[in-house]
Amino acid sequence: MRTDLIIVGSGIIGMSLALSLSMKKKKVILVEKNFFNNLRVNRIYAISEKTKIFFENIDIWDNTENINTLSGMNLFYRKFNQENLLSLAKKDSCSNIGYIVQSKDIMSSLKKKVEKDENISFLDNSEIKSLDESSGKVTAVTSDNKKIESEYLFSCEGINSSMKKKLSISNIYDNYNSKALVFNIDHTARNNNIAYQIFLKSGPIAFLPISENSFSMVVSIKNRYIDEEKFDKDNICEYIKNITNNKFGEIKLSTKLISFDLIGFDSEKYKHGKILFVGDSAHSVHPLAGMGLNLGISDIIELDRVMKENKNNFENNNYFSGYARKQRILNKKARQQLKFIEKIYSIENKFLNKFILSSMAKIQKSQFAKEKIIKHANNNLSFF
Repeated sequence: MRTDLIIVGSGIIGMSLALSLSMKKKKVILVEKNFFNNLRVNRIYAISEKTKIFFENIDIWDNTENINTLSGMNLFYRKFNQENLLSLAKKDSCSNIGYIVQSKDIMSSLKKKVEKDENISFLDNSEIKSLDESSGKVTAVTSDNKKIESEYLFSCEGINSSMKKKLSISNIYDNYNSKALVFNIDHTARNNNIAYQIFLKSGPIAFLPISENSFSMVVSIKNRYIDEEKFDKDNICEYIKNITNNKFGEIKLSTKLISFDLIGFDSEKYKHGKILFVGDSAHSVHPLAGMGLNLGISDIIELDRVMKENKNNFENNNYFSGYARKQRILNKKARQQLKFIEKIYSIENKFLNKFILSSMAKIQKSQFAKEKIIKHANNNLSFF
């Protein structure tokens, strides 16, 4: 089998990249270990304006169901009250604050689009068994003994990329010494489609509104503050009620609690010959700003820019070198920004606490500062 490009992994990043490349008239083969597993796991994503525009460009946004447009975002420091509040709203900028979307709805829209695309072939229940780049092209053999010859291979498999393991490429890790609890809650008082973030000394807690009466929760907890009883399924709702002063009325758990260690990383390489790493195969950040998926989409946007502007032949081994250099720098800076915010906001020091509260109060009064914050977030934490 011959194709222009192989993509390993058919999650949101893999299918989005396939559609973007197809728009450049490239033939793509998607290789997926188990697509059913991708659909079975439903995550809640915060989507920036930049990512939304990309989804519009590949023609899947209007066909994605249950998109919740944020009316605002309220940030609290230590206490859930007006004195500790920084509020951001659409009126503070010329664009929306962001959107909340469920992965199953994005995946469904992407899958329908991919299935209709004549430039994309889909190999499900298949893995790359071996790789060879000696001919100047990528030759891959799948687990069902299909031999595919391609100009490039893109790994979009996530943190446990099998391609990186085959090529002995390591990750450079940041251990946040924290755990994350992820779960959904239903509540009786309306949230008015406002997202909330509370910066506690134990770590940040994010409230992402799925609907007027439900949140997706991401509770980050420094290991030294973990109280197994407080954060178990029988007590977590009472904990949320207490830290929000019962703002959202009666609360009940609507999903299981999922717990995992918080670790950020950058791949030591974004490119190995004609094999490239995209999205969570290349990087991972702290979830406090909901930037994970958005940074992956920024990778695809940069690949798209390279293909539009690159004067080299597509077959040239250095064709995507600019992507690898630029995105490695930008994603490292994004990870460092979030790490700095998480670290500063969790330090318990009365002078620093006063400084942060004073700074938030000044920003709260500044239309200019609010607009800059919203613009930076909507540009996926990139200054360019």
